[in-house]
Amino acid sequence: MNATFDAAQPLDVDEFAAKASARQPEPTSETVIAASPAQRTLLLAVGRFSARERARLSVIASQANLELDVCEDTKRACERAGAQVPHSILVDVTLPECEAFCCDTRAQSELAQVPLLALSQELDDLSFASTFSWGGDDAVTLRHPRALIERLRGLPKDALVPPSACRGRALVCEAEHTRRVALASVLRNAGYQVTFAVEPDDARRFTRSSEFALIVVNAEFDEHPRALLEEAREAGSEALWILTAPPRRLAEVREQLVGTTRATVCDGFAPPENVLFLANELGRTQGIDNRASARLLYGTRVDFRPAGLEHDDHGYTYNVSLGGLYVRTLSPPKEDVVWLELMPPRSDRRVRLEGQVAWRRAWGPNVSATVPPGFGVQITDGTSRDIEAWKEGYRTFARALS
Repeated sequence: MNATFDAAQPLDVDEFAAKASARQPEPTSETVIAASPAQRTLLLAVGRFSARERARLSVIASQANLELDVCEDTKRACERAGAQVPHSILVDVTLPECEAFCCDTRAQSELAQVPLLALSQELDDLSFASTFSWGGDDAVTLRHPRALIERLRGLPKDALVPPSACRGRALVCEAEHTRRVALASVLRNAGYQVTFAVEPDDARRFTRSSEFALIVVNAEFDEHPRALLEEAREAGSEALWILTAPPRRLAEVREQLVGTTRATVCDGFAPPENVLFLANELGRTQGIDNRASARLLYGTRVDFRPAGLEHDDHGYTYNVSLGGLYVRTLSPPKEDVVWLELMPPRSDRRVRLEGQVAWRRAWGPNVSATVPPGFGVQITDGTSRDIEAWKEGYRTFARALS
């Protein structure tokens, strides 16, 4: 295939596929592209795709220099991934077995670090939140092939290197299987050795151990979770404590923790990376805090593009401050000035802002990382109305959490 993708021009995948088909046979479910044996080059697409969608996937894989295998059922996909560790996995979220497949993938040590991308028809808050809740790394759509190609091109093809457990042991007390596996995946990639407790009695026994540096407990395990924490402290545990609770119980559990140290509460339905954020915040040294405002966990879809360009990409906010935000995405912009559009906290209208990219984090295990892949932005410009709406939304949100 001689046609190439020009990043400076709009990409019409259907036109590209039609031209390619005229030069070579109809693409089958498997297209092989030569690569070094040491590299991971398999793009595994899991779903029941139409002929047009398969053609698009074929072009996308070709542009990312990857081998494509389309599996219509998750059983065959598991067999394919077991035979060859993929470069990345695309999963159609309309598959009934989508969550179970991704959870099983994350639970396998040899596949735990393979990037999982959820294919959705629309990208909204629910698309991103659902993807992250079962351990996915990003949400994408075939309607925006340019964005998907850029993500696949940016992901490394080298052999996976297991993360080192240099941050000590973490205890995850969680009965729900999907949530337990997703939390373990995040914590292992951040440098923790993870132990599970799936029954309340096990949780009571393990939390008293002094071996753990971090303890994450579903508040539903105990009617009075503060008593569980105090028992652990009396037994000599100095671990950081994070209690996860459903939204309806957050205020109640937060009230129970008043007066405790090195302990906090987290929304049990939020992305598992939020637990890592809170662990990092709890573990910060008690020195002078030079931040102008606190960073608060807040998730909503954000549309972003390099300043002056035409096409938006889509990400999901991870945390926000009065003067900036962190955007979760597998494709951070290479340019330093970006335009952003999103909904501020506690607001019912979107704002448009300009920002300076302060730093980027690529995909991959990183024991020093405090955030998932994406980029941090300092807000530098916007209309006075939009900037004030952003600041007021942040202040209202911060007051509600205090």
